[in-house]
Amino acid sequence: MSDGSVLAFESWQAPELLGHKEPVMDAAAIEAIRQGAFDEGFAKGLAAGEAEGLARTQERADQFLALLDNIDQPLREMDAHLASELANLAALVAGELARTAITTDPALLLVHLQRISEALPSLQHPPKIFLHPLDRELIATYINELPEEHPAKGWALLDEPSLDRGDCRLQGRDSTLNADLTQLAKEMVKRALNGEPA
Repeated sequence: MSDGSVLAFESWQAPELLGHKEPVMDAAAIEAIRQGAFDEGFAKGLAAGEAEGLARTQERADQFLALLDNIDQPLREMDAHLASELANLAALVAGELARTAITTDPALLLVHLQRISEALPSLQHPPKIFLHPLDRELIATYINELPEEHPAKGWALLDEPSLDRGDCRLQGRDSTLNADLTQLAKEMVKRALNGEPA
């Protein structure tokens, strides 16, 4: 360009694209897009928050139920212990009632002795029967009034002052049975609690 000639040039202009003109968004369209995005984000956040809250609530409920179960266990143990103690008390009361009944009615003591003697093998008969002295007197008097063929007529009745009234010990040739009324009542209560026949 130093030779002084003037060059002709034209400025370049971008061609105009026909038919593809971007619509201009007005404020209402922009607000609608913004609100749609907000609503979508809110719904996702709400669902995530509800799921997390439900998980936390379930975890706390599980912890609470475990706590209740741990509290309930000692109560169940206490119920079982109380049932056992009541059964023992019932056995003691039954033993004492039987003891009282036997002291007033020797026939009951004889029935008691017959049941116990049946537990001895037949080779062990007739047994020696050890009784409290007052019970021995009652039974001896009662047995004397029985018919001669009654099996109790062959029993040897012996005093044993260490026994309580109503208790007895039967001794065969090779075996001995102790019949403590309270212990017998405890065994009956235990069988009844286990659903076995008394």
